[in-house]
Amino acid sequence: MKTVMILAAGNVVAGGIVGFLDVFSFTNALYRRLNPEVTQDLFHCHIISADGQAITTNQGFQLPAMALSDAQSIMAADAVILASSFVTNKAEFQLYQQEFEGLLKPLQAYAKTGKPIAAYCSATLMLAASGLLDGRRATTVWWLSQMFERNFEQVNLCMDALVVSDEQFHTAGATTSNFSLALHLVGLLAGEALAQQMAKILLIDPNRCSQQPFMTMAINPEQHKDELIHKIQQWMHSNLNHNWVLDEVADKFAVGKRTLIRRFKKALNETPASYMQRLRVDEAKRLLETTELALEQIVIRVGYEDVSSFRKLFIQLTSLSPRVYRQKFNTHTCC
Repeated sequence: MKTVMILAAGNVVAGGIVGFLDVFSFTNALYRRLNPEVTQDLFHCHIISADGQAITTNQGFQLPAMALSDAQSIMAADAVILASSFVTNKAEFQLYQQEFEGLLKPLQAYAKTGKPIAAYCSATLMLAASGLLDGRRATTVWWLSQMFERNFEQVNLCMDALVVSDEQFHTAGATTSNFSLALHLVGLLAGEALAQQMAKILLIDPNRCSQQPFMTMAINPEQHKDELIHKIQQWMHSNLNHNWVLDEVADKFAVGKRTLIRRFKKALNETPASYMQRLRVDEAKRLLETTELALEQIVIRVGYEDVSSFRKLFIQLTSLSPRVYRQKFNTHTCC
């Protein structure tokens, strides 16, 4: 029997918790079918809140929870999961931290056991806030990645993966990545064969290994106060098909090239060239999703001439080729 404790605070995203409960429940059913002599469930799951009171979800209904009976009771868990709360900005994360506060010390004590600790979506920020991810690799929900980087520089953030493991710590991306994380935990605690069977039963793609195809700049606007950089960003958005060079941009906005690069990095944590590359790939993704234009036509529209070099850039930033991306996201190509 494996005990899984799900640590949760207010404004929790219900689907995340229920998704884990469903995966473990279905795994129990499959395990009993494969092992008819078994009389106990393989997984026992408990939702834990700091005060033992029911958890209120972001939809306003409640999920029953229990308190840790004492400081040592968490040690009985074979794995601990941090449930995500509804977080879209710093203020919401600070509220999440306040409500999770009573669970931090038990979590930190549990970490000393070396047993698995998992987090997904906004809960990855909570795990980082505990200090347990310092010096480790982790991932997070892609549209909170900038908040993560600003607040937890000591964590090696890896945004090219859906699930990242670093020894006992296992982190995953946005909300529905909880299914992939749940399967990962089933594999750790009960074996890969059982996890593979569950992937088939629940139609969870075991090869869905990257967040990159889902990332879009339109939903993740950069927050900074440099008006000059804002103007340059707007100009870049309007001139995607213009094959400009950095000297031209510097001259147009009457700023030295070195100053431009320095201010761009300070505001956006990247160079003007890398920002423009992401803009062009983002527009190419939109065109692949919504039109039947040939790749050669799309490449020209986003300011490139060499299809081969653009294809390499596209794969680098999305982990998919343009053809596969279109098959995956253009609804007109679906069966």
